[in-house]
Amino acid sequence: KSGTAVTRKMPGVVAASSGGGGGFFGVVGRSPSAPISGKPAPTPSSPRRLLVTAPFPGRSVAAGGLGGGAFGLELSGAEVRSWRTFEERRWRLTRALSDSGGLVLIRGLAKMTPEELVEFSRAVGDDVERNPGISSKFLIAGWPEIQVIGNVTDDNGELRAMFSVAPPLPTKTKTTGETAGGKSTTTTVTTLQYDPELRSPVWHTDQAFRSPPPFASLLYCRTSPPPGSGADTAFADMTAALAALPADRQTQLAGLRAVCSYAHHNAKVALRTPSYPLLTPKQRAAHPPQYQPLVYADPHTGVKSLYGFSSSVCAVLAAGAQLTPDALDACELEAVEEASVRELMYGELLPWATQDRFVYSHQWEEGDLVLWDNLRTIHTATPFDAASHPREMWRTTVAARPPAATAHSDGGDVDTGEDGDRDTA
Repeated sequence: KSGTAVTRKMPGVVAASSGGGGGFFGVVGRSPSAPISGKPAPTPSSPRRLLVTAPFPGRSVAAGGLGGGAFGLELSGAEVRSWRTFEERRWRLTRALSDSGGLVLIRGLAKMTPEELVEFSRAVGDDVERNPGISSKFLIAGWPEIQVIGNVTDDNGELRAMFSVAPPLPTKTKTTGETAGGKSTTTTVTTLQYDPELRSPVWHTDQAFRSPPPFASLLYCRTSPPPGSGADTAFADMTAALAALPADRQTQLAGLRAVCSYAHHNAKVALRTPSYPLLTPKQRAAHPPQYQPLVYADPHTGVKSLYGFSSSVCAVLAAGAQLTPDALDACELEAVEEASVRELMYGELLPWATQDRFVYSHQWEEGDLVLWDNLRTIHTATPFDAASHPREMWRTTVAARPPAATAHSDGGDVDTGEDGDRDTA
């Protein structure tokens, strides 16, 4: 997604005071995480608010997380299509997204139409974005809410989808057994754990430079390479990754902010692609940097997650501190990246948060639909042979979660409690 940024220490910081199961879907239980340095994994201090009574009759769903873990939840397309009213779809989908750790897979939605995908998206949130700034040739005609991602072409051989080449995955050595003489035998395998030297895979959350960032995304598979050919999308659970850190480290991270800049993102891309335009002074003024918390607390549930992994991050500062105008110019015009980004975000947190125990990698099949909470998860594309295999995905973005609503069951009120970085999925 981005070029190699210039990394240097930036003294230009203005200091300031440092900020220091129930219902139909149920809560997906999390397995205890291995502690760091012998310390037990802490329990999140603010549990989710749950429904007391489900407003719709229950139906069966997958009992565990996706891929055999505790992260994610799978539903059947036939069941989801049986939810006839908008109210039922909204309640069930938003509840599934909340209780699954922020990742829901729906299989078997063959021949989904643009209209149906937009309706599903509106059930997740009212404000389905219409992709301003994205060329109309990469959108579905008549449905600007749907962005096409992949390598498919039109009748003239021109790309009609946003396409970005994912870098090769890192590798690691895996022990496979022992020889007769007692020596270990090994093999080399690819890994989804972030490699700071390769800066791969390109794990990210979408558009952290916005205020507020987009809430959720939906990705639907029209065509994908055959199994084992790549083009998977991997997701990592930032709630579990944070909870597995020692309590004192969580406290330290809660006092930090990631400086997320749209202009910095574009400047990094321009290092790799010189024709890529930098933001004009007017555009920079319209898109000031956002100081996003490294520990995001959901205002509706209190659930906390690691946040801010984005190619738009140019510095990590104490809460209340700001970059000086000169330092910001260096970030946004020269793609300067403060050393703390490499040391903390890329050197420590991303490798930690993308361990196998926090990751689910999805191998796409035609008719799959995946929903994810952009504030509680990160994701990455994986490479494939684009010259040999077509891939077409439809994507929508939901700007904000629906407002907390009151559902009715048995006559009683129930409180539900409820551009850039987007072309690699």
